[in-house]
Amino acid sequence: MRGLLLLVCCWLLPLQAAVDVEKTMKNMGFEFKQAIESSDRAQLVTHLNKLIRLTQQAQQASFPADKAGQFQQGLTEVLAELENAQQAAAEGNLQQAQQHLRQVDTLRKHYHKLRKVSFWQLLFG
Repeated sequence: MRGLLLLVCCWLLPLQAAVDVEKTMKNMGFEFKQAIESSDRAQLVTHLNKLIRLTQQAQQASFPADKAGQFQQGLTEVLAELENAQQAAAEGNLQQAQQHLRQVDTLRKHYHKLRKVSFWQLLFG
């Protein structure tokens, strides 16, 4: 019985650990767009909650060792801005929430640049 339980746990563990970063990021992009276009507080809060969950999910992904620290730092910064936006929205300050979302977009652009490999890096490593 103990062996069966261990076998089931070993089988399920990779399923939990594997995060499809590409799919998660696409979902984050969709929720971000919905949030930035929200003019209603309730809708904004809903999209921010989803964004926060997706960001936390993305933090569980495995990244290339050479950039894992940078990507984790970026996700931590994004999460902080999303939580600030959530707080502002909860207080009814939609303008400030939108400002935090614009900061998230700035962070997204910055960290996506780090993801791209230059032509010269491909040639010379």
